[in-house]
Amino acid sequence: MKNWIRFGVLFMGAALVVAPSFAAGEVTVGQFLVEIAKVKNLAASDSISAEGALRASGAALPAIDHGKTLTEGDVAAISSSVGLRVTTRTPGAAFTRSQVDAYLVSFGKELGSQDSSTRSADNLPPSASKGKGKKKGHFKSPTDPV
Repeated sequence: MKNWIRFGVLFMGAALVVAPSFAAGEVTVGQFLVEIAKVKNLAASDSISAEGALRASGAALPAIDHGKTLTEGDVAAISSSVGLRVTTRTPGAAFTRSQVDAYLVSFGKELGSQDSSTRSADNLPPSASKGKGKKKGHFKSPTDPV
């Protein structure tokens, strides 16, 4: 019986020590900007340099409070400014460290491969779906001969 009591006391003590580390799972907007800049291979040692590098790369970032706890609304706004369409039903909900990690795994390739010169509308072919679906929709360039 004494062993069970000792085990219970040790377990409660460990829970008190580990609980603050779970609370430390909160991420700030500045930390998220640094992560985005790293994925995009931009030089960013802190949140201010990350914001500058992202703005210099063409991202139209919203007004940013670097120390604010990251929310789903912040993630959606920052994502759209770097070229990703992300929506949320709960913009005020906190975005945790594990969610940031999952976001970076899910969208890292898209974030890293985006280039403003290749994403402009001038470089895209015109819509090939002209008509009622009976044509194959081959794109013929006016500048490149066949």
